[in-house]
Amino acid sequence: MVALYVTSVEAAGKTALCAGIGRKLIAQGRKVGYFKPVQLAEQGEGGGKDVAFVREALGLTESIDVISPLHLSRKELWQGLTDDEADFVQGLKRAYGKLSKGKDIVLVEGLSELGEDKVSTLACQNISEILDARVVIVLRYFPFVKLGELTKVARKLGQRLFGVIINFAPEPSMEAVRQHLTESFEKSGVKVLGVIPEVRSLMGVSVKELADALKGEIVTCEDKADALVEDIMLGAMTPDSGIDYFGRKANKAAIIRGDRADMQLAALETSTRCLVLTGNAKPLPAVAGQAEDKCVPLVLVKQGVSETVSGVEKALARASFCTSQKLKKFESVLEKNLDLKALFSQVGL
Repeated sequence: MVALYVTSVEAAGKTALCAGIGRKLIAQGRKVGYFKPVQLAEQGEGGGKDVAFVREALGLTESIDVISPLHLSRKELWQGLTDDEADFVQGLKRAYGKLSKGKDIVLVEGLSELGEDKVSTLACQNISEILDARVVIVLRYFPFVKLGELTKVARKLGQRLFGVIINFAPEPSMEAVRQHLTESFEKSGVKVLGVIPEVRSLMGVSVKELADALKGEIVTCEDKADALVEDIMLGAMTPDSGIDYFGRKANKAAIIRGDRADMQLAALETSTRCLVLTGNAKPLPAVAGQAEDKCVPLVLVKQGVSETVSGVEKALARASFCTSQKLKKFESVLEKNLDLKALFSQVGL
């Protein structure tokens, strides 16, 4: 049995990677476990939702309390890693032993802020050692990656560090990014395991999530409420006809004043996930009929245009990965951009 500890410097897709790799291994007939040993109290309920999602995605039978046994503040975790280390180690080994029984591999999701937060960094070093796990660091792409702190962490992890995976790279320049970053990291002694592109559909929200965030009402095509919104367009200030304008972006939510039926009809002629009609104005029959024909939900909101735009932007910023639709897409992205066969072989599978 092997353990793979997945951590990151910032929010960079750890949960998605655990779910995606786990599904690939299960498809190969491997018995996979998932372990998120520590959830920080400061993170609220988000971590619990991630655990529940991965548990369902991998078809695990263990309870959430077994998968994620420790809920601690940063201060409590630091104390466990230092002053109360013996108790912490014993409790962690006991929980891991229960979960890992009969598994070929356990994917261990660590904390973020590696190298930037001393608690997260020490947790990575100590927990990976306690569980005898290889470490994968997930990085969010930036044009200029600061290797200083990461190199220090890599030295401390030594042979335990398997390598890094770079996520959210700009798709049009993938080859250049792959070559440049691979060279930079390998000069610092860190192996690049893969570069994953930024895929807009993985960053979107469903029409239902959008409607809920805006406290809006879906009045047509509720069966399409799971469709993912990848972008937004504002139609209220656009002059006259808007087919050419709305055609610039696909899979969007078009935010349009409730009294602009002309703009609403124009948006419906293009690739649109939903129309968000502001001012609590009911759509004209012609608009509602066209929306039904095109299978496009209409979302009525009470707010004005500027407040609605702000609400949509916040919803997109908080977009969760935890949907089966996104996971299926991400599996396809992993297949194309991460050498999974080599990865599995190198961890002994």
